[in-house]
Amino acid sequence: MTQTWQEPDGTDAALAALRAMVLIADSTVERNTEQLTLTQFRALRVVVDRTPVTMGRVARELAMNPSSVTRACDRLVALNLLEKAPNPLNRRETLLAPTGPGRQVVDRVDRDRRRVLAGVLNRLDPPARTAAIAAFERFARAVETDESESRSLLRRAN
Repeated sequence: MTQTWQEPDGTDAALAALRAMVLIADSTVERNTEQLTLTQFRALRVVVDRTPVTMGRVARELAMNPSSVTRACDRLVALNLLEKAPNPLNRRETLLAPTGPGRQVVDRVDRDRRRVLAGVLNRLDPPARTAAIAAFERFARAVETDESESRSLLRRAN
């Protein structure tokens, strides 16, 4: 019998949950956005959440190279999911905003993700479901507590 090493600090369990969440995130993007890459969808998500936003801010939010974000956003503009305009306060910056169809794509992915997550949570017995939901809420708050530190960790990991 093969024995699996488990870290006593819970990181292995967190890593397994992260992999499951990434699988859900990837599959829902694939199902709902036939023509978008994950990077393009992530850029669209940032623009929808932060409108209006500069290209530089999107790059920082995603911890990505600005030229990669520019290419992703140019594709989203070509697909009529984003609009670009010069920033009237700083002509060197480009402002991004979602179009109606862009918002609809993000909404469709979110609805699918909620459906999938509800199905997973419903497979848990009620006490485990309640505990999982409480743990997710605490985990999300812990990440949000110091977003800049989290972004810094992401940049170092890339």
